[in-house]
Amino acid sequence: MSSSDILDVLNIQSSHVQKKRPGDAKPAGPKKKKQGTMNRELYNLIGQNAPPIAMEKTSKFKSRLNSSVKTTPWSYTSFVNEARQDGLELHHWIKGSSDLAKDKEYPFAKFNSKINIPELTEDNYKESLGSEDWSFEETKHLFELANDFDINWFVIYDRYDFDGAERSLEDLKERFYDACEKLLTKKYESSYTDEKTQTLIDNLKSFDKSKELERKEYLSRLLQRNPTEIAEEQSLVIEARKFELSAKKMLQERAGLLQLLDSAQSTGSVSQYLTSQGLTQLYNNLMLADKGKKRKVEVPVPPQIDSSLIRGSDKHKKITAASIAPESAKKPEPLTHASEMLAKRLSAEEREIYGLTIHQDKISAGVNLRSNKISSYKPAVQAKIASTLNELGISTKPTIPTGKVCEKFDELLHAISILLETKRQTDKLETEIRLIQSQRED
Repeated sequence: MSSSDILDVLNIQSSHVQKKRPGDAKPAGPKKKKQGTMNRELYNLIGQNAPPIAMEKTSKFKSRLNSSVKTTPWSYTSFVNEARQDGLELHHWIKGSSDLAKDKEYPFAKFNSKINIPELTEDNYKESLGSEDWSFEETKHLFELANDFDINWFVIYDRYDFDGAERSLEDLKERFYDACEKLLTKKYESSYTDEKTQTLIDNLKSFDKSKELERKEYLSRLLQRNPTEIAEEQSLVIEARKFELSAKKMLQERAGLLQLLDSAQSTGSVSQYLTSQGLTQLYNNLMLADKGKKRKVEVPVPPQIDSSLIRGSDKHKKITAASIAPESAKKPEPLTHASEMLAKRLSAEEREIYGLTIHQDKISAGVNLRSNKISSYKPAVQAKIASTLNELGISTKPTIPTGKVCEKFDELLHAISILLETKRQTDKLETEIRLIQSQRED
């Protein structure tokens, strides 16, 4: 029920009660412009969301420079580069007054570094540099080019031209290094040679023309490889790294095994336990150490053998059990009355004809396939055994799984597993031998 219905019931006119409240008046201001170009529903979707980029009012014109800051003076002045020998005068702009730069050194003159090349004279040439292949004039021409171009060999080789003589880059290097080494040795033979000079002489002696030619030839062959050769080389590198990792892992395993097999060495002296007091102390320490341990009854446990050795012929089972089981092992259960009567009335040939078997061990209840009793191995070993059987032309499961077939098939699998394990150990030992031989040769 609304308020107008209540007023009608009470016979009260709504004009006397309703009065304008001060908050009901609409605020005075400009009316919102009606949106005519866009649908109202689409316009309402915009809402009061802020734009993704902050909108800033920018000026159309560039801001004026601050004229209150004093400008920095620049001067156009002349300079002479001390690295030049011709006294050439050039000009450039500098910050500040030109009077301040008159007595200053040109800042880039310090980068004009010069290599000190030994001086070649005719007397030095006759004493230690005489050669039928290289004359004094040609050797001097080589030294002049090296001095002019700071031993930049590609520029020297490009500019080298002496009476039509054909010299390779390696010939120029060999002659220059050999001449410098002899000149320095002659110069410092009568005086003390510092470590830096001696290192320079040794480096000059170490240049070998044949090795340099071999290096360039190898680099040329390396750049001429086709994509197939590059891929093959990368695969060989990967295989070599795998071999190194496996060899390293094998050596670590061998070292750990040898460490376990070594006898434990005593870290202390036994002289303290030679007296009665020392023995009493040792006994008390052992008793305190055993207090927190629960003593278990030691039961002789027969050693574990492979499952493939257990499932075999009856004769093989008897021999294995007699050789492995301890004296305290349980004796096999006696045959039942039906088994005894069956063994007495039927011979071995008759039992074989009728397919009858007398089980000596306890069998599980229910119906089982005879092929399920064949030994199973680890997946990796099983895959290798299957590969060997395929090479021999034998299926992985017996076609006619009779008792004898399953027995012989189980023996075959056991023999193949032993053969594979022997091969693995042999390959491991051969790899180790090759690794040790390579280490001895290095």
